[in-house]
Amino acid sequence: ELIGLFVEDSGLIEAADLPVTKLIPAGCRSMAAVDASAMRRAFRVAAARARETLSMVAERWQVQWSFQITQLAATEETLSRLTADDLLALSGAPRARRSPLSERAARVMMEKLPCPVLVMRREGHRRQPVAVLYEGNAAALAVGRDLARIYEHPLLVVVAGKDAAARQEREREAAAWLRDQGLSGTVRHIRCDDGREATACLRAAYPGLVVIDRCGNLGGALDLDLLPEQVDASVVVLGAS
Repeated sequence: ELIGLFVEDSGLIEAADLPVTKLIPAGCRSMAAVDASAMRRAFRVAAARARETLSMVAERWQVQWSFQITQLAATEETLSRLTADDLLALSGAPRARRSPLSERAARVMMEKLPCPVLVMRREGHRRQPVAVLYEGNAAALAVGRDLARIYEHPLLVVVAGKDAAARQEREREAAAWLRDQGLSGTVRHIRCDDGREATACLRAAYPGLVVIDRCGNLGGALDLDLLPEQVDASVVVLGAS
């Protein structure tokens, strides 16, 4: 089932109702009054567009779907019902366009939810690989396999770590797993001491999508909130379950 969740920021609307609230357009030094009615209409228009898009996608994939409009304060209750079998998809807006509130919410979702979280960074680039940062979790390989098949991308397994013997063992594990699955993915090993180096190595692979296990040593060291922007790719963060 595909569920669309359109989140309105009630605090923003309440602030717009205050006479002291002013609007400063981007690239402009002058302030203007805020039209709260226009803001509400803009929310309704955006929600209608999102619902229409969801309907088109669901019909194309022939899946059951629903659409909900909720307030930001009620979103936590909705997300608390997610399980390890669900997938939460988020839009990965550039950091300059994100509010501190949305950054904190995204960080909490990626670090705390039991389900995988997909942060969409961009579209297209159909031949860029699906890169899996493999740290011993076969579930990460399975997710990478499924996504590579869906998008018809090549699969790249990145084995990382400081210890050479451990890297070689995981490289053998990944290669054996690919053979068992009948896949022709590429396994690459890199020496990384920290999350910063791992981020640079992943970016150098020029992936279209990256799969991360947040329970791994390197996966837990990565800045998951900024990773989609840093590697310029969509990112799937696996849950703890």
